[in-house]
Amino acid sequence: MLLAAYRVMKNELLLNLVRPLSSVLTILVPINFLILFVLFAIGGAKVPVGLVAGQTGAYGSQLTSAIEHSITYRAQTINSPVSGTALIQAHHTVATIQIPHSFTSQLSTNNHASVHLTINNLNSDFANDIRRGMPLVLYQFDAANFPGKIPVTYREVDTYPKTVTFLSFLSVSIQTVALLIGGLLFGGRGTAREWEKGTIKELMLAPISPWSVVMGKLAAGMVSGMVSAMLVFIVLLFFGVRPVAWGELTGVFLVTLFVFVSLGVAIGSLVKSQFIVIPLSFALGLPLFFLSGAFGPIAWSTPVAADIASVFPVLYANVIFQHAIEGYWTMSLPPAIIWGILLIWAAAALVISSIAYRRAVISH
Repeated sequence: MLLAAYRVMKNELLLNLVRPLSSVLTILVPINFLILFVLFAIGGAKVPVGLVAGQTGAYGSQLTSAIEHSITYRAQTINSPVSGTALIQAHHTVATIQIPHSFTSQLSTNNHASVHLTINNLNSDFANDIRRGMPLVLYQFDAANFPGKIPVTYREVDTYPKTVTFLSFLSVSIQTVALLIGGLLFGGRGTAREWEKGTIKELMLAPISPWSVVMGKLAAGMVSGMVSAMLVFIVLLFFGVRPVAWGELTGVFLVTLFVFVSLGVAIGSLVKSQFIVIPLSFALGLPLFFLSGAFGPIAWSTPVAADIASVFPVLYANVIFQHAIEGYWTMSLPPAIIWGILLIWAAAALVISSIAYRRAVISH
């Protein structure tokens, strides 16, 4: 049985080499996702604003520095409010912040000064970022310059020893989508190709069991999927991703890939067409990726989204990937339970792939 499975795997890999275009495209798809989401993370980290701050005195210079170093704003120095209006109308900025020339003198004589804020309220999400960010900047300015006049202050206590950047958190999740889409495509295309080319008859007539065929397809999908996912991981290393638990990373890497290659084999057996496998893999993969807690712990989402996500294996795979790379568990479930659910999915996916292939053969 093992020898037959090995030959099925070898034949599958040789076919991928003979017709490399589809395999190369399958490998490049997760990398394209990585580039896309990295650009999204870089572009969406801070809100672009125009900052008008000329000769505003000592206090004005300090407020300018506070805005420029804000965690909310990406400030662009401009000459006048008119320039700020032009940038807003061209949708290059979300707001214009104007510090008046008399800012320092007003604070020095009247203990009061105004900052002019013009908001491009086309998008409520970005507009609310501006509204939330301005009081924070002013509070930090007041705390630094007039500490005795602020009746209420706060002290930050961090739960974890380090803060994971949004880009780093998202980059780790890309590894999950690489295994998700790559596994479905490699497992599904390889199986569907047998039906398209008519070679399934040779496998049916050969003195080998259906189980050997399934295992061979799974092994070929694992090899191809590992190549795809490893390329993504190499790219992630350039973004500063450094795993803290290599053994755990290897384990979740293999188990997750096995789940989706198995499901891919099942899909290929059912639809029997590569032209259906490819769009179906994306149609299944993209929603599952967004439900995996890719942008933050799933508990931060709505209860409905969290309940739906808890049904699928991508959530648990992503949680383990985050722990293996960043060292944090992003679910309240014990690690043993999370691993147990993922392993149950691996066993279930194997059974599903076997049943789907056997039924396809019987109905042929």
